[in-house]
This record gives sequence, C-alpha cells and structure tokens, in this order.
Amino acid sequence: MHRRIGLACLLLLVATAACSEDETSTTSAVPTAPTTAEPATIAPGATNPYTGDSLAPQTTFMADCSRMPEVADLTAAVGIPMDVGQVTAPTTCQFLGLNDQSKSITLTIFTDPVDIAGFNDLQTSLGPSTPSTDPELAGAMVGPEFILYITANSALYVVQARVTGGDLAGEIAPASAILKRWLTL
Repeated sequence: MHRRIGLACLLLLVATAACSEDETSTTSAVPTAPTTAEPATIAPGATNPYTGDSLAPQTTFMADCSRMPEVADLTAAVGIPMDVGQVTAPTTCQFLGLNDQSKSITLTIFTDPVDIAGFNDLQTSLGPSTPSTDPELAGAMVGPEFILYITANSALYVVQARVTGGDLAGEIAPASAILKRWLTL
C-alpha cells in the first residue's frame, strides 16, 4: 500500500515537473510573428497566413485630421478655444477644448458607399432623424443622439458637438456652425 502511494506521488511529481514552464525556454508552440504591419508594407491581396483572412483595410482609413476644418475655424465656430484633432477611428477626428477637455467636437467623414450605408442603418436603428432647421443646411439631419449629418460632395459629413455644457439639443447650433464651415473647404 505504501509502495503504491509512493509511486503515485512520484508520478504526480514527474507530471507536474513536465508541465511546468521553463522561463529560460526560447521555443513556443504559438507563432511569435508580429500581428500588425504598417499599411504601406501590406501587399495588395495579402492574407493572414494563419487564418487566410484579408489584411486589406475593411473601411476608409484616415491618417490625420487634414480633411477636417482647421482648429482656428472650429474655435471661431463654437466660441471656445479648441486643441488640435486626434484620429480616434478610421474616418473620425476628435477635437478637445484647449482649456477644458470636457468640451469636444467629433467629426466624421464617410466616402465609401458601404460605410455610408452602415452609418445610415445605424441611425435608422437608433430612431427617427429630423431635418435640420438651419436654412443654410438644406438636407442636413439631426440624429436621435443629437448629431448633425449631411450627404454632400460625394461624402457623408457627421458633426457631434459637446461644447455648451447644456442639454444635447443645444449642441445642434454649434454643430451647424461647424458643418457650414466644413462644407466650404
């Protein structure tokens, strides 16, 4: 009996030692190849060697905020100093207040028909949009989450202003001022 218990303990010890991780080991069963690459280094038609999925961008990509209004234009439109924009999504830039980062302007431009359709589907799923009351923005719509958007110049422009500190309906006036400046670029 003692012999069986000793043998079982010995087997357990050997199994535990075999399963332990050796920190000095340099081999791994999981490939250690990088999972990202600079966009310029991805060959057209390239696929992930492990999954076969396409590595091509699946949406419009924007490297910087150069397609957006200048900071001076945004500041003039909303009446508070804004900081430089940061790309926060493939087609989106966010500008925070220079002295108060709780103030923000988020601008998105969609040029790809698939992206435009996706945005429109999202707006429909959130609830009905209403026409803008600004006569200089004929065709602009106010979404249920108080964003302002319009299709113009073969693109969909979206403005979300959060600069007044008041209720969200009051954000449409600064969003309208931003959109009017943006459409003249």
